[in-house]
This record gives sequence, C-alpha cells and structure tokens, in this order.
Amino acid sequence: MRSLLVVALATLVLTGCAGFGKQPGASELTENWALSGKMAVRNATEASSFNVDWEQRAQDFEIELSGPLGQGAVQISGEPGEVTLTKGSDQVTRSTLRELAYEITELDLPLDYLQYWVRAKPYPGIEATVNRDTDNGQVKSISQSGWQVDYPLYFTETGESLPRRIDFARNGSSGRLVIRNWVSEL
Repeated sequence: MRSLLVVALATLVLTGCAGFGKQPGASELTENWALSGKMAVRNATEASSFNVDWEQRAQDFEIELSGPLGQGAVQISGEPGEVTLTKGSDQVTRSTLRELAYEITELDLPLDYLQYWVRAKPYPGIEATVNRDTDNGQVKSISQSGWQVDYPLYFTETGESLPRRIDFARNGSSGRLVIRNWVSEL
C-alpha cells in the first residue's frame, strides 16, 4: 500500500511539472486569459491556502478555489457590480470580490486588484508606484492603496515574461500566489 502511495505521489509531481512548459509572454495576453496556481493568505488570527483556477473574460471572471485533491471546492463568478460564490447548493452574492471574501473569511484582501496585479499591472484609476528592474524592465514591485506587491519570480528573465510568484502585504494581512500555468487565449 505504501509503495502504491509513493508511486501515485511521484506521478502527480511529474505530471505537475509537465505543466511548466513554455508560458505566454505578457504581450500575448488579451483581455481573455486564465491561470492556475496556489494561493496562501493570512492575517494575525487566520491563515489559509488553496488551489486557484482563474478565467478572466474582459471584466467577467470565473474562479474555482479548492483544497488538496479538490476538497471543499467553491466557484466564484463575477461581473462588474456582482460577484457570486457557490458551494454546493449555497450561494452568496455581493457587489465586489473583496467584500464577498471579507464576509466569508474575515480576511481583508485586495482581491479586486488581483486581476491586474497578477499581470504585473497596477489597478487602473488609483495612484500607484511601480518599480522596475533596470536590466530587464520587469516589474519588481507595486505600491497601491497601502498594499506592497512584490514580484520575486517570473517564468523567464526577459521583460516580456509573466509573473510566477506574487507576494502582497498590508497592515498584518498578506498573501502569496504561485502561478503554475498561464493561458493566453480562451
């Protein structure tokens, strides 16, 4: 039994690594894109981690969050002014992703900004400071609305590459998103 478990885990690791092939460049992303990865969030009293599958179609999005092996999966769908979380037959609707997440988790996270931050762009219409690497032009950090967003890892070292890891923090709340795969066209 134990050897079967080791073989199963090795297979999962090897097939998971196969997804790290050629990733699209930033210029290849249109307003329709997708990513898959893992996110961890925390504040002074709570912490959580989960898998993320995100599809963005212009201003509309579909996000699936799940625990290990798909446990506890929830779907979040959104369009401007309305975001709905569905788990089984239960649904909760609020006007923003941030508002919905806070009500459910009591974690104050900048989730409405993430559709831009994951692409190393500031949220439009709100003042931001963007710091770039002088050698390759990649965004190293964004400071916006009191949040510090760092980009310690990209898929490649060229200026066209998309982020592989994003860390964000403000006033004791923090998060990390590690992106496994980008899809440039849906």
